[in-house]
Formats: sequence, C-alpha cells, structure tokens
Amino acid sequence: MIGALQAFAAGGVALGLWQALALWAGSPLLIPSPRSVGLAFGTLLANGELPEHIAISLQRLAVGLLVGVPLGTVLGGGMGRFGFLDRFCDPFLRMANSTPAIALIPFSLLWFGVTEVARYALLVYIVALTVTLSARHGVRQVPAIRLKAASSLGVSGVEAFFRVIIPSTFPAILAGTRTAIGLGVMVIVAAEMLGATSGLGYLIMEGRAHYNVERMFVGIIGLGTLSLVLDRGFSLVIERGMPRWSTRHRVR
Repeated sequence: MIGALQAFAAGGVALGLWQALALWAGSPLLIPSPRSVGLAFGTLLANGELPEHIAISLQRLAVGLLVGVPLGTVLGGGMGRFGFLDRFCDPFLRMANSTPAIALIPFSLLWFGVTEVARYALLVYIVALTVTLSARHGVRQVPAIRLKAASSLGVSGVEAFFRVIIPSTFPAILAGTRTAIGLGVMVIVAAEMLGATSGLGYLIMEGRAHYNVERMFVGIIGLGTLSLVLDRGFSLVIERGMPRWSTRHRVR
C-alpha cells in the first residue's frame, strides 16, 4: 500500500513538473502538455496503431534475445574457460564494447540492405555482447572444487563445460540477459531507423518528420514504459519460477 502511494505521488510530481515545463516553453512544438500527449495516446490506442507498434518492437527484441543470449553464453563461457580463446577474442570484445550500436547502422545497411535482417543484426550484436561479458565473468567465478568433483566422476572437457560450468554461470547469464533487455529496447530506436515502417522507433521518427511532437512523446514514453515492464516482468519470472537465482530469495 505504501509503495503504491509513493508511486502515485511520484507520478503526480512528474506530471506537475511536465506541465510547468510545457507552460514555461510556451510552444507545443517544444514541450507538449500532458493533456495533449494523453489525447494522442488515446487516439493511437483506440485505432490500434500503438499496440501494433509495440507488438512489432517486441517481436524484434525477442528475435535478438533468442539469437543473442545463446551466442553470448557460449562465447562468454568459452572465453572464461579457455585462456587461448580469451586472449584471442579479448581485443575484439573490448573494441566492440566501446562501439555503440548506432555507429554500425551504415554497415548494417551496406551488408544487409534496408531489411529486417539489418535490424535484427543490431539487436543480436548488443544482446550477444552484453551476455558475453556477463558469462565470461561468471565462468571465472566458478569454484575450482566443482570442476575437480566433476573430474573425479569422469566428467571433463566439453561435457564439463555444458554440464558444470554453464549451469554454475546461470546467475551471471540471467544478470546479463536482464541488462541486455534494457539495452535492446534502447537499440530498437536505432534499428527501426533503418527504413522501418512500424515499431516504436518508427513512431518516433514519423512524428519528428511531421512535426507531430505528441506522437514523438507517446513513442518515447512507450519505450521507457516497455523497458520498465520487461525488466519488472523478467525479475518476477525469476523470483516466482526460479527462486534459487532470485536476488531477494536466493537459496545459498
């Protein structure tokens, strides 16, 4: 109850500040009022346009996660386990970690054209990179005694990697996936700039092209809300479905 009241109070303060800024700006082309954005939100919701954009953005993010998480898990796990692979890949990983996804837009267009593959490639890139870093760190934290115990039972090599190391790294993989979800939502804007005709990023760019600032605000707030809902939903799934890995109810 207290948490709900605090959230309600925070929302009221935010709306009040927003209204004050809109009045101070004096032009809806700079900062539209909460009322005008609310009306635009209602219109987009009623005609089904907003749910369609959200569904398509979610679909793209889901593809990025389905491809990027396993890829990052295997690569990061391999780098954490095998020194030669880590030494070979580490310089490239550091370079990739310093390169924002938006800088790769020209290459995506050059290699894949203005297609869905180009958008998926950007999302897979950021998801796989994030999970790789987390998985590598997680593997390095695996207690050596687990590997010794597995070896005494005849489990070694590739079998030990998939039966001992990856399961032991699962908390780090989950943490990387949670981070990747938030970063993926951010990258959706860049991905949907590549000639897309749908998605929340497209909604924002379309509003900009037509000076429809209310639509832009709906798209921006929609992205923020989507990120929040996905983050809370992911955490809830972990807490309810896998309490062993929950940060609140972890079994040690």
